[in-house]
Amino acid sequence: MEMEVFFSNAVQLEIQTVLDELVLEAVFGGNKADFDTWKESPSDSARLVWESKTERIKLSTFAEEFFRRLGTKLQRPMLLRKGELHRLVQLVDVKSIPHEVVEKLDALRALLVGT
Repeated sequence: MEMEVFFSNAVQLEIQTVLDELVLEAVFGGNKADFDTWKESPSDSARLVWESKTERIKLSTFAEEFFRRLGTKLQRPMLLRKGELHRLVQLVDVKSIPHEVVEKLDALRALLVGT
């Protein structure tokens, strides 16, 4: 599902601005040249860089900080807290889920439902 479905163009711009600022700071340590290279990379290359750069970052904490900053920027309450991030699952493109995540989820499913 695309972001346009939920937000106006102005809000989409604010979302992108907040996200870019946080990624630049938290993922690329403020290195604008590396951030720009990542942003301009083909999607497969960008995904590999993202996975390697975020390997040691707790992404649930990153996501909560994003929603905190976005709420402040939009002068609205924080949309989601860490315990509510599961609500985003329905918006994820299945093809973008890393293979190892699919394997772990399949193993959990087999354990829980005996398939």
